[in-house]
Amino acid sequence: MNRLYQNELIGTIAIQSALDNSIGNSLSLAKVMLVLPLLFDKAVRSVLKRKNSVVLGSKDLLISNPVAFVTIRARYEDLTITSLNAIILAQEMGLVTLVGNCLVLKKKIFFPNNLEIGKNALDILASGPKVGLILSEDAADLYQTFRIEL
Repeated sequence: MNRLYQNELIGTIAIQSALDNSIGNSLSLAKVMLVLPLLFDKAVRSVLKRKNSVVLGSKDLLISNPVAFVTIRARYEDLTITSLNAIILAQEMGLVTLVGNCLVLKKKIFFPNNLEIGKNALDILASGPKVGLILSEDAADLYQTFRIEL
């Protein structure tokens, strides 16, 4: 179920966070579609935002926190439209641009020192470095690890 606080604007914050922490500030669209299902889940986000948690990759995250990933496929399906709308909104805001099949960060709008954006948004920004690490893996491997069929 798509909650009220899981909207396109929070999605743009998640996309900015993922792109800002990815190699070259760009991600393929297939990887961007995984950002919201990962960062909109409180259990996953709580693991990713902790400074003392060590995440080596998607498989490590899945093995160390299997309960958090039981519903990732359903979250992916539920958030597909929201993800697409967040990408469009980010593009309209001038946050990102589409180059080939990659989304590239043009500028940052949301910053972690701005407490007015809310706790969920700050948690999403804090999760960025580990999401960037996870999304540096091959897209096909990520979809297979998270058992998402296309």
